[in-house]
Amino acid sequence: MFHVNKKTEYALLALGYLSGKPHEMGSITSVREIADAHNIPYSLLAKVMLMLASAGLVKAVQGTKGGYILLKSPSDITVADAVTLFEGRMAIAGCFDEKEISCPQWSECLMKDPLFELNQKIHRLLRETTLEDLVKKTNQIKANDSETPH
Repeated sequence: MFHVNKKTEYALLALGYLSGKPHEMGSITSVREIADAHNIPYSLLAKVMLMLASAGLVKAVQGTKGGYILLKSPSDITVADAVTLFEGRMAIAGCFDEKEISCPQWSECLMKDPLFELNQKIHRLLRETTLEDLVKKTNQIKANDSETPH
């Protein structure tokens, strides 16, 4: 079923945080810095970062001043990259999550075609939305919030 867990959420937050950093080698960001910035449990974020590194989205830099840097431009990392890494194959309905359809109602199901189409749209949106898009949207929301009188 389509559900985003905490690891996926934390991965997207960490990737977004790293995308705001300069991309030269001198700009290494620690797990602690990211965890503190987003109030994420350090130990869980450390595991998430290792998975992101194993997927080639970030590079781990060892040492006392170690941490992580993005390996790709934010415009080259999609939401689907993070989602599929932590969620695997996602589907809006259980029948679309299976490799082989075993649902006894499948042949008579009136919802399969509209749900299949919706499932395809969600997957396309995840593939087409980049980290850069998410960061721009977040920055726009922050700018709008700061302009609103409190």
